[in-house]
This record gives sequence, structure tokens and C-alpha cells, in this order.
Amino acid sequence: MANTNSLSQTTNSLLTQLVMDLKSGYIRRCESLGLQPKEMKMLQSLTIEDLHYLANSEVSVLSFQINHENLMRMLQQARTEQKRLQRIDRALAFGGSIELLQHYFGLSSVEVAARRRIAGIGVRPGRGIVLTDEDNATLWRIWQKAEIYNIDSADGLDVMLLAAEQMDASLTAVWHAVRGWHQVQPVRKMA
Repeated sequence: MANTNSLSQTTNSLLTQLVMDLKSGYIRRCESLGLQPKEMKMLQSLTIEDLHYLANSEVSVLSFQINHENLMRMLQQARTEQKRLQRIDRALAFGGSIELLQHYFGLSSVEVAARRRIAGIGVRPGRGIVLTDEDNATLWRIWQKAEIYNIDSADGLDVMLLAAEQMDASLTAVWHAVRGWHQVQPVRKMA
């Protein structure tokens, strides 16, 4: 009974908010919840005592229903956003540059700097590290084995992150090498 009473008070508090919206001229919000013009007129004429009674009543005038389609969509979007944030954190941890994070995630330099600071990641001033010939050969094998043809895809970034981790190399150096291959010619699978 306590939960039901709490729910009815919560829904009736929403009704009180709707009265405030009406008094402020926000009629569309009330219409979107299904209030009829006659009901809106009645709500506008409520006194403070009437509102107090409604807010404390155990009888609820509102009902809630879960929109399952929207719930599933929101949960999927939350998972997608969580994966995106994990990729960003991983990219930062493996030396992703501002340019790389802008390219893949649309982050500004201020956002990248803030995320680095929060994560405690320092940045070495000067030009980035370039891969050695041996690293380039290793990266080429990893890239070919993955069969990624779109370096701008999430899968492409994941392979580059994996390569940076396996090679203990900077993600930015890996990205520059892979981009260099694609600028010369599209990467084809080796025979």
C-alpha cells in the first residue's frame, strides 16, 4: 500500500506541475498528455488548498505505461554510447591524437584535453613517434589478416587499437601508417 500511495502522490505531483504549466501558458504540454480543454479550465481555477489535496491524495488521476519499443531503442542506444566511450578511453590510453579523436569521434581539442586530464594521461610534446620498418611489417600482417577495407569504420579502429596494444605502439603512429597505405592505393589482400 505504501508503494501505491507513493506512486499516486508522485503522479499527482506531476498533475500539480501541469497546473503550473497551464498558469505559465504551456498548453501544448498539457494537450500532449491528453487533457481536454474543459479539464484544463478546471485545473487553472484550482486553489492552493485544492492542489494540496490533490498532491496528497491516495487516488491517482494519472496512469503510466511502458513504451516497450522506445525502451528497447533507448537501451540499445545506451549500449552503443557505452561502447563509444570505451573506444574513446582506449584510444586515449594508446596515444590517440587530437586529430584521430576528432576524426573518429568528433571530439574537440578541449574535450580531448579534459578526458586526458581526468584519465591522468600525459602527452609528450613534439612530433609523434613513427613506426619502425619491423613494426610496419607486423602492422601490415595484422591489417591484412583482419580484412578491413574501410579504415574509417569502428571495426577498422578496433583493429588499429588491437595492433597498437599488441605492438606496444602509439595508436596515432598505427593510424598514420594505415592511412598512408590507403592514400597510396586501396589496401588489397595479399595473395
